[in-house]
Amino acid sequence: MERYFSYIFEKYTLSSVMLMVEKHRFWNLIALGIDPYLTEYGYEISTTVLEIRSRYSYLSSGEEAKDFHSIAGRIMGLRRHGKITFAVLDDGTATIQLVFRYDLLGESLWKIVELLNTGDIVGVKGRPMRTLRGELSILVSELSILSITWRDYPEKWHGLADTDKRYRLRYLDIMMNERIRKAIISMHRIEKSFRDFLDSKGFIEIHTPKLQPIYGGALARPFTTRMHALNKTVYLSIAPETYLKRAVVANLYRVYEIAVCFRNEDIDAQHYPEFIQIEIYQAFADWNEMMKLVEDMIAYSIKNVFGDYKVEVEHNGDKIELDFKPPWKRIPLEEAVESYGGIKVKGKSYEELVETARELGIEVDDFRRGKIIEKMFEKFAEPKLVQPTYVVLYPRDISPLARPYRNDPSYSERFELFVRSLEIGNGYSELNNPIVQYYFFKKEEDLRLKSVHRFAGEVEYHPMDKDYVRALEYGMPPTAGVGIGIYRLIMILTGLPSIKDVIPFTIVEPDEFKTIAENHEDIMKYYIENLQLNKI
Repeated sequence: MERYFSYIFEKYTLSSVMLMVEKHRFWNLIALGIDPYLTEYGYEISTTVLEIRSRYSYLSSGEEAKDFHSIAGRIMGLRRHGKITFAVLDDGTATIQLVFRYDLLGESLWKIVELLNTGDIVGVKGRPMRTLRGELSILVSELSILSITWRDYPEKWHGLADTDKRYRLRYLDIMMNERIRKAIISMHRIEKSFRDFLDSKGFIEIHTPKLQPIYGGALARPFTTRMHALNKTVYLSIAPETYLKRAVVANLYRVYEIAVCFRNEDIDAQHYPEFIQIEIYQAFADWNEMMKLVEDMIAYSIKNVFGDYKVEVEHNGDKIELDFKPPWKRIPLEEAVESYGGIKVKGKSYEELVETARELGIEVDDFRRGKIIEKMFEKFAEPKLVQPTYVVLYPRDISPLARPYRNDPSYSERFELFVRSLEIGNGYSELNNPIVQYYFFKKEEDLRLKSVHRFAGEVEYHPMDKDYVRALEYGMPPTAGVGIGIYRLIMILTGLPSIKDVIPFTIVEPDEFKTIAENHEDIMKYYIENLQLNKI
């Protein structure tokens, strides 16, 4: 590689390079014999910044350790003071100050320090020390540039008002906004804790298809695509539910999946068309056992990740403390509407509820009595459910996959979990009777056709899935299941205002801009010639 690099400098002599200094700082680096894209293929790291911070916390002001360590990461800030430069290095575990001193590095390395920019990726070797001001640092003795930033970093990114720019340049948002980065890391740790908890109880995770001939498992509008190999229309999965229950039929009695799901619906602070949820199914259990499992799993995971059952978050501009220690409150849906909204709904007919809804300014576009009650709940009760709360006993007509309530079949053994005024989970005793399941699927189909004529639009309904009914005909044991939205849960736990803040990357409209290669043809020519790209 050294011989190859010397060949480059025979073509790009110092004098010719210096003529191009003003074009891009890249040429200043070339003049010093540095092109990390040709010479640096890795860097030997001896430890992490987090480990250094823990191991050398004892150092007092002005004290230097004798040990040398090599670390690597991105420069997140620079301060220059004559013959000493301070930098902030982020290695992905934590940040630490780097101290570059001219007297220690010498002339050749100091010239490289002078060309450093915020955003460059470097490897350094040096000794831990604590400055006179008390800042734990690395006194650098060796420096390697591993990659450079070709674009200037914004001086102020936190609290950026241009949210479109934040989501468009999401890699910068995650990099520079610690709160967003912590939320994404917390999501990984929560998911891992879920898996650890369930695996310890004999559950296994299986993967269900994301391209399906019949979508199901929830009431939602699907994404439609074409499978050219079969010349068939297929749907992106809106939920893994019916396939996980097929697995229960197959004698896999405890199954779950942390699944990517797709619903072709609105984008707002609480909804996004592509999301992650965990669905869990346990045979020989009912909704009470599933509620207990969910309580224990979420409480275990929150304590494991955040160190306590209690988490302080922002809610409506105030600081509040969410307490996830079991047991959680339970309240029937109709009771919640009456208690929190002061609206009488128990025993009322569909016609009476329609009249009440219109008086309350609630649009009625559904034939189901339960849907009107649910809309009243969303408007008047849901905003008041701050602490973890199970809302139970949903009307039978809006729960086509749930088992009828054993004490009153007009209700279902269904629960939804609410925290910080957001629904994050939906579960029930599963309907395992193939005859009744077919009846409810058929009723959903009839409802769709009826709504098209009456409301000039399509309500959310569950399509007929005869193969799923056939699976039930082979026998599914009494089973309980639940789905929990992980993005929403993390949004709640971090106090972030929008679900898009916890999604690593969201869809954005392409914008117009020029790349460095387009703006600097001289650099493009350099690589074409020296990597012989035109001969590939």
